[in-house]
Amino acid sequence: MDLRRFTGVRFISRAPTRGGGEVALRVTRMEASHVLWWHAHVQPFIDEDPKRVDNDWNWMLFFPLTRIFGIVTARRPVGYTVGIAAHDTGHFIPCALVMLLGRDRALDNHAKRSTFTWYLTTAPDEALLDIKDYQMDEDQLPKRLGTIALDVSVTHSLNHVARGRMSLHSDPKGGEWLLGWYQKRGMAVLPEDEKLPMGPRRLFKPNDGHYCYYTVAAAVAESRALDELR
Repeated sequence: MDLRRFTGVRFISRAPTRGGGEVALRVTRMEASHVLWWHAHVQPFIDEDPKRVDNDWNWMLFFPLTRIFGIVTARRPVGYTVGIAAHDTGHFIPCALVMLLGRDRALDNHAKRSTFTWYLTTAPDEALLDIKDYQMDEDQLPKRLGTIALDVSVTHSLNHVARGRMSLHSDPKGGEWLLGWYQKRGMAVLPEDEKLPMGPRRLFKPNDGHYCYYTVAAAVAESRALDELR
C-alpha cells in the first residue's frame, strides 16, 4: 500500500454550503478568545438540546485543563478552532472546536504512537444564524462540520509522527447512532474485551465498547477523500 509522505498536510480551507456554494474556513490553534466567544454565542444553543452529547460542556474549563494537569500536559495537548473566515469583514467566526492529546498509544497496537481526540464540538445552525455581526442566511450555512472537525485530528496526527493514527471515545449518550457515524468515516471500534493501553483513558473511561480508532491506512484514505476541500 502506498502510504504517501504526509508532511505538511494542509487543514481544510473551505466547506460546502446548504445552497450549493462554498464558504472559506480557517483552522487555527485555539485561543482563550475563541472559547469565551463560544461560551457566549454558541454553547447556549447547544445547552438547549438535551440530546446533544456536548450539552452542558464548559470549554472555559476544558481549555485551561491542558495547562494544569501534568498527566495531561505530558501528552502534548493541543486545541484547534475551525472558523468561518469572512475576508470582506475580517471576522473569524468559530464554528467547531477540537481538543486532542498529541501523544498517546494506538488502541490496536500499543507499541505505536497515536493521538487521542479528547473533545470535539460543532456549532448548531441556529447559533450561526443568530450572529449579529455576521449576517448569514440558511443557504450560506457550512455543511460537514463534524467531518471537517474530525479531519483536524487526523491532520494533526499525520503531521506529528503518528502517521494518521487517532483514537477517541464515542460518548455512550450518543448511542449507536454516534458510534455508527464514526464508523462511516472509516474508524474501527475496539472490541469490549480488548485491553486499553495505559494512559489517561484508563483513569477515566474503561473499555465500554465505544472506543474508536483510525489505522494508518484508514486515516490516509479519509484524508485523501477530503483533499478537494483543502
